[in-house]
Amino acid sequence: MINQTEVTIRLQHVSQGWFLWGEDDSGTPLSVTSWKRNAFTWHSTSFYGTFLKEVTFEGKQGVMLTNAQAFEYIANKPMNSFAHIQMNGPITALTKDANELWDAFTSGSFVPDMERWSQQPSWKVQNTPIEDDTLVSLFSTAVNESILQDNRSNDGWEDAKRLYEHYDFTKRQLDAALHEEDWLRKIGYIEDDLPFTIGLRLQEPQEEFEMWKLETIVTPKRGAHRIYVYESIDSLPKRWHDYEERILETQEGFSKLVPWLKEGDTFRSELFETEAWNFLTEASNELLASGITILLPSWWQNLKATKPKLRVQLKQNATQTQSFFGMNTLVNFDWRISTNGIDLSESEFFELVEQNKRLFNINGQWMRLDPAFIEEVRKLMNRADKYGLEMKDVLQQHLSNTAETEIVEEDSPFTDIEIELDGYYEELFQKLLHIGDIPKVAVPSALNATLRPYQQHGIEWLLYLRTLGFGALLADDMGLGKSIQTITYLLYIKENNLQTGPALIVAPTSVLGNWQKEFERFAPNLRVQLHYGSNRAKGESFKDFLQSADVVLTSYALAQLDEEELSTLCWDAVILDEAQNIKNPHTKQSKAVRNLPANHKIALTGTPMENRLAELWSIFDFINHGYLGSLGQFQRRFVSPIEKDRDEGKIQQVQRFISPFLLRRTKKDQTVALNLPDKQEQKAYCPLTGEQASLYEQLVQDTLQNVEGLSGIERRGFILLMLNKLKQICNHPALYLKETEPKDIIERSMKTSTLMELIENIKDQNESCLIFTQYIGMGNMLKNVLEEHFGQRVLFLNGSVPKKERDKMIEQFQNGTYDIFILSLKAGGTGLNLTAANHVIHYDRWWNPAVENQATDRAYRIGQKRFVHVHKLITTGTLEEKIDEMLERKQSLNNAVITTDSWMTELSTDELKELLGV
Repeated sequence: MINQTEVTIRLQHVSQGWFLWGEDDSGTPLSVTSWKRNAFTWHSTSFYGTFLKEVTFEGKQGVMLTNAQAFEYIANKPMNSFAHIQMNGPITALTKDANELWDAFTSGSFVPDMERWSQQPSWKVQNTPIEDDTLVSLFSTAVNESILQDNRSNDGWEDAKRLYEHYDFTKRQLDAALHEEDWLRKIGYIEDDLPFTIGLRLQEPQEEFEMWKLETIVTPKRGAHRIYVYESIDSLPKRWHDYEERILETQEGFSKLVPWLKEGDTFRSELFETEAWNFLTEASNELLASGITILLPSWWQNLKATKPKLRVQLKQNATQTQSFFGMNTLVNFDWRISTNGIDLSESEFFELVEQNKRLFNINGQWMRLDPAFIEEVRKLMNRADKYGLEMKDVLQQHLSNTAETEIVEEDSPFTDIEIELDGYYEELFQKLLHIGDIPKVAVPSALNATLRPYQQHGIEWLLYLRTLGFGALLADDMGLGKSIQTITYLLYIKENNLQTGPALIVAPTSVLGNWQKEFERFAPNLRVQLHYGSNRAKGESFKDFLQSADVVLTSYALAQLDEEELSTLCWDAVILDEAQNIKNPHTKQSKAVRNLPANHKIALTGTPMENRLAELWSIFDFINHGYLGSLGQFQRRFVSPIEKDRDEGKIQQVQRFISPFLLRRTKKDQTVALNLPDKQEQKAYCPLTGEQASLYEQLVQDTLQNVEGLSGIERRGFILLMLNKLKQICNHPALYLKETEPKDIIERSMKTSTLMELIENIKDQNESCLIFTQYIGMGNMLKNVLEEHFGQRVLFLNGSVPKKERDKMIEQFQNGTYDIFILSLKAGGTGLNLTAANHVIHYDRWWNPAVENQATDRAYRIGQKRFVHVHKLITTGTLEEKIDEMLERKQSLNNAVITTDSWMTELSTDELKELLGV
């Protein structure tokens, strides 16, 4: 005899769905395998239980059903009737009602349930009252679930799906519906036989003190599109008279959505101005959202889309001149408010505000003044009046508008205010943005130089920015004459009595001598003082020192060390040479230099930005403090999007932002190239280091003692030997001392240090150079230090290089494989064609100019298509400087006078002492 266990099926609603499990007659849960097959024998949608997910819930094994599966299970009881299996009492009680609902479910014969629709899409079967809330809820959720699964298709289900997808709209119709039939018509579930549509139209008053008209309009659904205004049933065609109740019912629905449209039992037909504003801005939107036809005045849409603008109109003081400016200068202005073609002054605007109206008709044009805008205007005006309108704000917005991008300082009180320029400011900014439009100036009469046209423009640009109080970044290519432009600028200020005190030039130590020489050569009338060395002026003596100076030269190191001293006065101008020295904004040196007070600030550099945008910020913080905001603001607005994402828009913004204050010309610029000579020679003056000076002085003393008793060939030979040793000391102490493994090569010679800086600039411009030296030991030393510093091979051609290797070196340099070529003067000074180089550096001097010129001609020869820049390194206070001066004097008389270097051996002892600087 087979022992069959009685199984009772139970069903429980849980968060994941419906949990179904089986129990024996003692209430003990059974394993799924013991009952699932019999429980789902006729349940085809789950493939007879196969596709159901088996789960364990609260220690019981069972299966999880969806809402639709649970509803179907209760309605159809798909168990094996021959097995000992039954549903528990509560489920069985629902089966009959569920079965009735199932037919309606499959055929789509159900309707939206208005009573429950506000919570979620709900459904019911008409004329089938179901009292059990669990079953009603299960039916609705089963319908919704099937709509989402889209697994049923007939007209009823298509209608249900449409309503489900437009739930928000159908839910809004509840607010205007008076009863279920009205709601079903509004949502389109049942056909509306009304032959017309009913809406509202707002009409503006024709006279100032008239009321606004709110009309109930009736428009036929078919035929001519004519609008009827409902005032009474007699105002409509007779064929519609039977529908008056529907019109009144619709008005009642309008007032359900907007209660104030009804006054007592009467629907409003006239509105006050404040009510009209409410209708335009709020009520009409509420009615439109419910699908009601609303007609508003034709001008409203445009007025709504046009945001009133708060503007400032700049005005020039009667006594104003161009010299009053500066980034932080306060600019005078008048407030203007404009909208929809109407322009109001500040007083006119607040006169309207005092009327406490929202809509105004001014000369036939409507304008709106909503409370939010009035409050915004007050807030912006108060903030702007508190901080004032600075020249920086005007310039930033002008650049922003020109570039069609938003780059205005985010913390500026004028960020959201349009700034309107008058003719004066338009002209000012036109000149600022176009160098060709700035005022011309006469070249100072005391200038010992002829300026090229682009240099003349540069000086005019510097002077124009000075009149406006704006700093300048002169970033011309190396060799285009930043120094001569600066000197001319200072000379012009002095000659035209514009100088308020001395100017300060801060430069690397290695070029201080260069500046002294340049001033002596081009502007000897300017009094130039050097603030350098252990005996430099301090305290009271510093004040006396300044009395005799038009220009003070100092180094970057001393600008930090003597910051307190140098900040005791406001300099007429502070000029930074090689301004990239302050590129790191966080260093003490950079901060000290940026804080130096001055009427005008100028930065000179051929490389305004070497690696990172923050370097550019640092230089601009010096020339125009605060113009680019704080470093943090600049990093957020520009550095991150540009350096991380390469944001082209931000790159263009920065370029546009800095362009008025940055002047950069390159040798490739057509206007520059036309005015350049084919070749330009420039001398770089380098002081001796302490070690060099000591060696030099000792050798000179020993030489002068020994030369007294010599004559003839012996004397000439001794002088040549001595001069050769002195030149070695000028080059590098390690060369003179014959060190095999020299240490600290760069630090021990200012010539070497200057050379490194020079080549860095050359490489920054992707150019190449030849370096000539007459000493093989010096060539090897330079080759090693350059290769280590730049991480690349450096060619060195000397007499010991075989012809095959020599030819290979020349080919590699000419084809661009390498860009630094060291040559010994004798081996590489003649016969070579090295036109790939456009820089020639004479590291040491050969006292026969013809030999130097022949070496220069390795690059400056037929086939050279670029401007050639010749650099001659000269140590100051030594025989190199003295001989260079003698050569200059003699060459100016006759280039043929000096054809060999033997002339130096014929010097008398007194002449020799003068030559050696004794």
